Amino acid sequence: MDHNDSITFSISQVAKMLGVVPGTIRNWEKAGLISVKRSGSNYRLFTVDDLATLRRVKEYSIDKHMGTHAIKLLLGGSGESDFEESIRQQAEKQYSKKLMSEKWRELRKQKGYTLEDVSRSVGISVAHLSKLENGGNVSLELLRDLAHFYGESLLYFLEPVREEKHLVEKSCGDPLDLNGDPGIEMLSLVAMREHVMYPVLCKVKPGSGNMTPHNHNGEEFIHMFSGTLEITLNDGPPYLLHQGDSFYYRGSDLHCWRNPSRRMARFLWIHSSVAK
Repeated sequence: MDHNDSITFSISQVAKMLGVVPGTIRNWEKAGLISVKRSGSNYRLFTVDDLATLRRVKEYSIDKHMGTHAIKLLLGGSGESDFEESIRQQAEKQYSKKLMSEKWRELRKQKGYTLEDVSRSVGISVAHLSKLENGGNVSLELLRDLAHFYGESLLYFLEPVREEKHLVEKSCGDPLDLNGDPGIEMLSLVAMREHVMYPVLCKVKPGSGNMTPHNHNGEEFIHMFSGTLEITLNDGPPYLLHQGDSFYYRGSDLHCWRNPSRRMARFLWIHSSVAK
């Protein structure tokens, strides 16, 4: 028997070593990012090799905000690979100016922060932050970090539309990329300059989702058109949503979600930036 296999840890021990909650590890297991052995009493047993794998999963999922599909491809290789290099390049990809809204500057001033305050907290230079606030291109990863710092969803920072219209015809919504996961497609269903609701049509491929627990201001509502969606709130037991189901939660709840089935999930997601 390999020495590494003779040393095992419980899920609570592993969670403490990684600095996450046990529910996060369970979600990674459900997403197929790790296969865990069980004891005769059906308790999870993690080896030293499992711990090393989970450290990589945490790095890719939480630190680098990668999607499930990308993480699986990275875990399937060994060491440095061409794919890993392409992921790094993708992280540096310049995203649409739809997220280059003046709201970044407005919200900073509203909260009483200086450029130095925010740059120090997020870990970027003042020049880089000033570039964002003046409409310059930055990475999606940085945008997510800033949104988390301000306690808002990325949807809050979308640029207002140039032409207002009440009707958004079928398949004519504005494409959004808020996750960086190729298994997730989003279409904005609102074309008004001033609004507090952000309705989005989502299509999520099997195994994809946002597995990094996060929270923000506002309220959220989901209605399932087809497929299955699994949502976890505050490290509680997961909720399984099926066709016709609806789900409401506060953005302040720590939440993550994924498609656990073998079918495409299609649902309406509505975010309100204003919580009562």
